[in-house]
Amino acid sequence: MTSTLTSYTLIARDLTAAMKRKAADPTVARESAYYAANIGKVTSVDDLLADRRLYTYAMKAFGLEDMTYAKAFMRKVLSEGASSPSSFANRLADDRYVAIAKAFDFASVQAAKGSDAILAGSDEAAAAAARLEGAVLPASLDFSGTNEARFTLTTQLATGKAASATIVLNKDTLADFASDLAAVKPAALLSAIQSQIAASGEAGLKGKVQVNLDIFDSLIVTTTAYTDLGADQKAGGTGADADTAYAGTGAARTVTLRVAAPASGQTAVSVGFGTNVAPDLAAQTVTDAYLRQSIEADAGADDTGVRLALYFARKAPSVKSAYDILGDTALTQVANTLLGLPASSSTTSSDALAQRAKRIAEKIDLASLKDPAALEKLVRRFAAIWDAQNNTASAPVLALFTGDDGSAGITADMMSALRAARTGG
Repeated sequence: MTSTLTSYTLIARDLTAAMKRKAADPTVARESAYYAANIGKVTSVDDLLADRRLYTYAMKAFGLEDMTYAKAFMRKVLSEGASSPSSFANRLADDRYVAIAKAFDFASVQAAKGSDAILAGSDEAAAAAARLEGAVLPASLDFSGTNEARFTLTTQLATGKAASATIVLNKDTLADFASDLAAVKPAALLSAIQSQIAASGEAGLKGKVQVNLDIFDSLIVTTTAYTDLGADQKAGGTGADADTAYAGTGAARTVTLRVAAPASGQTAVSVGFGTNVAPDLAAQTVTDAYLRQSIEADAGADDTGVRLALYFARKAPSVKSAYDILGDTALTQVANTLLGLPASSSTTSSDALAQRAKRIAEKIDLASLKDPAALEKLVRRFAAIWDAQNNTASAPVLALFTGDDGSAGITADMMSALRAARTGG
């Protein structure tokens, strides 16, 4: 039997090639082709649940195949999404539900139109600005890795005229606004968005929309009045000096937000407006997850340790605290193996859980899990320990103590001879 360490290394050293081999499997290729051809037709949770093949494929992609039967449960997960901290997915102690809720957020485009409103206590009609509200933001978001939010804001100024700008939020664009990129606050996101609106200039959104946070930390986009005094920056004038002015209110003013695909290698994250991206990109993202899950499952059929190693390598970079590890059975098993801890009981007291979390945090540098080299070293250490504990016939270190025929490599006679040589006997 091939050792856990060797099997893991063979897969991990060229995961792209492993995924290509898995994609070429006839059954996998057939299901992936069906998914790619049909997911673009899905525009609602009901559409997804109604197509058994699409739904089953999606559930496996997020490691939820054992919950495929629970359609009512999954309807609630998908319907409420993951933008709000109080959503069903975010209340569950399993981030797989958050991941699938983000992937199938069907509200990709949000738009608001200016309208006529009546001022309270007055008969006078007042034009209202176009106002677009996002969902309540979480207390912080992690942009220290590949997470990226990208959306295009467009505002209609007058018939036939519009202005727009693409807002990009990632570790590069947030670096000047957040001291801790692993916990970016709503106020820092707001500052970065406002900065990019201003940087878009007169040809973009500068002076035409404003973005603020309400008291619940939801992003609010509102149209504003726009005036350009021309080249001379004085009232009046013609040609290049002509003034341009647009009202910030009324039915003619609209603002539209469309979530865009993240850059290559980046992962879409919501900042209150959803994370749905173009169908082809969304399909590829889910297909990649499906292939990775399939590789891990196949590896686990031969050696549980290999599946655990691959899973840990994939999930560990997103770990923020020891409780994230303890909330995941597979991650907990890896941590227990690394630290020599016994399996935890489901009836463990809160004090015992806190002690275990403290032990993990002391012995595993959680911050280093975002460093690929450090993470790889840790996974290899786990694989070696797993071999020693579970695969005694294949653990490399044990070969030092066994002969070619499986008998003890160092016999009693040899030990006696060695002892005599050391004592001069």
